[in-house]
Amino acid sequence: MDDKYRKTFYRNIGVFTEAEQGRLRRSTVAVAGMGGVGGLLTERLVRLGVGNLKLTDPGTFEESNLNRQFSSSVRNLGQNKAESVFGQVRDINPEANIYYSTTGIKTENDANLFVSGSDLVIDEMDYGAWKESIFLQRAARKRGIYYLFTSALGFGALVVVFDPNGLTLEEYNKLPLNIDLTSVKEMSVPRERILPVMPSYATAAMSFDMLQEIIGGKRPVPTCSIGVGLTSILAASEAMNIILKRKEIITAPGYVYIDLLDQKFTVGTVS
Repeated sequence: MDDKYRKTFYRNIGVFTEAEQGRLRRSTVAVAGMGGVGGLLTERLVRLGVGNLKLTDPGTFEESNLNRQFSSSVRNLGQNKAESVFGQVRDINPEANIYYSTTGIKTENDANLFVSGSDLVIDEMDYGAWKESIFLQRAARKRGIYYLFTSALGFGALVVVFDPNGLTLEEYNKLPLNIDLTSVKEMSVPRERILPVMPSYATAAMSFDMLQEIIGGKRPVPTCSIGVGLTSILAASEAMNIILKRKEIITAPGYVYIDLLDQKFTVGTVS
């Protein structure tokens, strides 16, 4: 490590070896979605010493983001999320190669371009972006790299990792294999595929109608700064393990779920 990088990440050594820190520095992680989890995750990855990042999000900050999203403030309402997150994390490690786009993932071509040159792809796009997520995972499989997605609900966090030679996202979501996404207008995914563990407090705080709207993708999943913060840390930890191979990687249909209020840590498998 050169002197500047060594000074910045000196406190990481002992948690990581110098060789591992070097691998983090040489790695490239693509993060699609700079909302609640994506922005915080990007900040965690930069502070871990990941040397190359690709960010994308077509959305802009609005008042409902202020309760949980990294980089959102009353000063930058209306500003593109990827641009704003880029501006902040660039100041943490100016030597990192960080690229951002405001395009998002809308087509197969968008996904292929975004994934190109990456070692890992993390999907932090909005709940209900089923087509876009399949485009992204297909692109990751084509490149032979891992893809993972997360869900944040209340005080809980879920992460699911997909091996490039393992289960497809279509199989996981119980959708037809090799589905032609260009001809599909609406897509329904079973709730237990995205939220396999419902926290004990969810039914007390949510009405039946609210829950149905969430499952149908008509209403955002309720969450707060605790849930998205925990999810970003869980995703960053999984990303680190994929890059460094510290321990066995739990892959789909397996998942990892943590809930701080329920005091629950679950390693499970969707049925």
